[in-house]
Amino acid sequence: MPFQESPIAVPDHADTAPPLDRRLMEPAATVPLEELAAGWFHQTVTLRCADAAALVDDPAFAGRLRGAFERALMAGASDESLRGAPCRWDPPCAYDVLVREHGKIASGLIVPRPMVLRAEARGRDLLVGLTLFGFACDWTLAAADALTAALRTGIAPPPRPAVEVLTVREARAAHRPGGGASPPPSAGLRLLGRSVESFDGVTVPAAASAVALEFTTPVCLRGSTDLRHGLAGFVGTLTNRVFGLARWQDAGIACDRRALLAAADAVRVEAGDLKRVDWRRGSAKQDRWLPMEGETGTVYLEGPLAPLLPLLALGALVHAGARTTFGQGAYRLRVVA
Repeated sequence: MPFQESPIAVPDHADTAPPLDRRLMEPAATVPLEELAAGWFHQTVTLRCADAAALVDDPAFAGRLRGAFERALMAGASDESLRGAPCRWDPPCAYDVLVREHGKIASGLIVPRPMVLRAEARGRDLLVGLTLFGFACDWTLAAADALTAALRTGIAPPPRPAVEVLTVREARAAHRPGGGASPPPSAGLRLLGRSVESFDGVTVPAAASAVALEFTTPVCLRGSTDLRHGLAGFVGTLTNRVFGLARWQDAGIACDRRALLAAADAVRVEAGDLKRVDWRRGSAKQDRWLPMEGETGTVYLEGPLAPLLPLLALGALVHAGARTTFGQGAYRLRVVA
């Protein structure tokens, strides 16, 4: 039976909903997963931060980055948006688009935020990426400026090693008259460059009977979504996420959900490599520390994967599991020969 989506639940006053919310309620087309992947538009802002590679090893970094990014967005937000109400500006502010909840589709499924944050080490430097999906890319430049401000003023650099190793030339230069041993401490990260790239489509493996999901940030797998219990729960929650994010592509999805879950049940899963990670994050709203958890490692899938490959390929872009807004659930999809 094909999965049927219902309109976003905005009771009685749907005709007075903000234009952005109405657009999400009324997708322009309904497409299969393969076609959705082929036309999936997204843009990625990448900033290179000097000497900050060590931050990528801290599982709490993504949460601090998200908080700093949202605070930077608030600097350009409307009064209504800061109160949690729909923005009246035309077009609405970036904070409204990227932070406010825009409604629900199907049976209580919230339209996800149209973005993900990632970080990776590049030598001694840190690359921070912000990816926006679909028509949320109309706010890419505002988001890029907010991310720049967040990294410059809202993120502390990693602590220096106890003993700093200098070359002979650096040591001599530091002790010249007027020369300082090191620059003054910075309130944030030093940025070396910024770029924006646009992408049309997500590459789906042509055929594969075995793939690996390499989780590069801790994935939060709760209850039935635990991959040790099989693939169906994971596929079900990933399907919900992709269905919701498809609305930012002006699309609904024509998909036989039961067939997807049946295909997932037929796949053999090897998840013994997963390792639990625990940390905590500070919540300004609740004024306390909150426990966080996830698992990293590689999961191997083997079996009739063809109907699942478009979904798994999209998941590698949009993240999977819970707490994706904290950067969790990023993975690389690799075909296993």
